[in-house]
Amino acid sequence: MTPHWTHTPAGRVTRLRGASTEVIELALSPLPADAPAVVTFRPPLAATSAEVVACALDELEAAALRLFPAWLPAAEHLEGPGGAGVPAVRALALELSAATRHFGPFLADLAEQALRDRQPVGGGARRRPIAVRFAPEVRAAGLARVVAESYRRAGVALLVDVPHRLEPGRQRALAAAGEWLAAHGGFTVWLAGADLPAAGRVTAYQVRLPEHVAALVATSGDAPAGDGPAAGPAPATLTYPPVEGRPRADSAAETALEAALVQAAWAAGRVWNRRYAARPHYIIDLVWSDERCAVEIDGDDHRGPHKFAHDRRRDVLLQLDGFAVLRFTNHQVLTELGQVLAHLEQYLRSRRTDAHKEKK
Repeated sequence: MTPHWTHTPAGRVTRLRGASTEVIELALSPLPADAPAVVTFRPPLAATSAEVVACALDELEAAALRLFPAWLPAAEHLEGPGGAGVPAVRALALELSAATRHFGPFLADLAEQALRDRQPVGGGARRRPIAVRFAPEVRAAGLARVVAESYRRAGVALLVDVPHRLEPGRQRALAAAGEWLAAHGGFTVWLAGADLPAAGRVTAYQVRLPEHVAALVATSGDAPAGDGPAAGPAPATLTYPPVEGRPRADSAAETALEAALVQAAWAAGRVWNRRYAARPHYIIDLVWSDERCAVEIDGDDHRGPHKFAHDRRRDVLLQLDGFAVLRFTNHQVLTELGQVLAHLEQYLRSRRTDAHKEKK
């Protein structure tokens, strides 16, 4: 069986069967070489397709702003909007758009806003939201290109986690929103989670799981699509994978930790979110390879049975390969950053001291 993304061209809505959204996310981490960039959208319980589309575009725009400068690497050296920062970043965006399919005015405005967002809150006047300045169709197409560029992929798949037990009107609204995003943004839209029987016929494909994820599901199980709890008022969210070599753009904890580590001489040699070469179906959040130190920073989503089991298997394999695995929660990093840094420094210095003694 070939992977499901080879059957789903851009600009189409399809239904993925055979696995929950959580398991599909695990199967696509890290992203296979021939897959599109994949972002997961947990939509609002909206009554109209326009509301769902507006929410999706706002979430995608927020993601694009956080992913900067991954989609405009020439702007890496720009620290903020002061001085010539704004003219410089706009010029770089227009230069990129001239040689690509990006729409110059949209990309320049997005780049400027991303640069302005680097300054402290209250550090300067903000421009009008991009949503006010560009039509939804322009935003959809522009954001799809920006997200794809961030991961050096040809396109973007929007993995929609369909809430359980939606009433028929909301089912139709969600399906129509998916069709709109596919048609106007060029997204590949994958529907996972609950079925949408009121939305009409949607082409379905069976998910092909990699061996390590299939083995995990075989031991821990996977809830059938219709067995979830009733839809609740949880806020809409968009999650997206890390850009290799950078802290997760959607993780306040990883971003805060890197901001502290960049100022610490003892933290040299670290690499963020890199595939583990010996076992390439695993990504290590943060690693010091020479010191054989792996660091995992996890949120509440990793308490789910599949991610929990996945994390434990990865940790055991790393330990068998001689790594120490230090685990911190997002809450620890955000509320006890000094203590986290002290633990890391102490461990790394002890490893370096031991290595120095062995050389003697």
